[in-house]
Amino acid sequence: MKKITLIISALFFFIATVANAHGPVRGKQTLTIKIGASADKVWEVIKNYDDMSWHPGIKSVEGDGTNKKGAVRVLTLKDGGKITEELKAYKEDKMSYKYKITEMSIVKTIQHSGQDEDIPVLPVNNYQATITVKDNGGEAEVSWVATYYRAYLNNNPPAELDEDAADEAVKTVLTAGLVSLAKKFDASADESAVNVKIKR
Repeated sequence: MKKITLIISALFFFIATVANAHGPVRGKQTLTIKIGASADKVWEVIKNYDDMSWHPGIKSVEGDGTNKKGAVRVLTLKDGGKITEELKAYKEDKMSYKYKITEMSIVKTIQHSGQDEDIPVLPVNNYQATITVKDNGGEAEVSWVATYYRAYLNNNPPAELDEDAADEAVKTVLTAGLVSLAKKFDASADESAVNVKIKR
């Protein structure tokens, strides 16, 4: 009986160790919001790739003024730091565009497992997102879909660079943007209007 108990205990320990030591898992967030305005009017606000004045977290944007694939924009954040993004696809007829983060500034450096680890302004890796506006019964429905990995690609990440940190940071950025966009048409819009789905 003792032998069986030891085997079961060892098995649980092994499972727990593997679960805690796994590599990064791709995350996907889909955030949507309905806005009491036509899809065309909402698209007009966000359609220019190098104009993110509608997002409260963005201080300024540098870009080449085009919506062509490969266009690069550099976001300067209000809280400090910069994010560089490349336009991967732009579909005017579908009121949608896709972009990818290619570079980020570092907020701070921490010690983890005897190594210096940089904390980027958004604790993610291989981040891509698509923002789309659709008509839904005369109202606009905006969806913002992001896929990404945690910033720390090795096993046993520090809390600042794990999946929870990545999920929370992405959700915060996307929610703030959608609520701010909705407020341009309805001053009473708030976070409760945003539908959030997180998948791994």
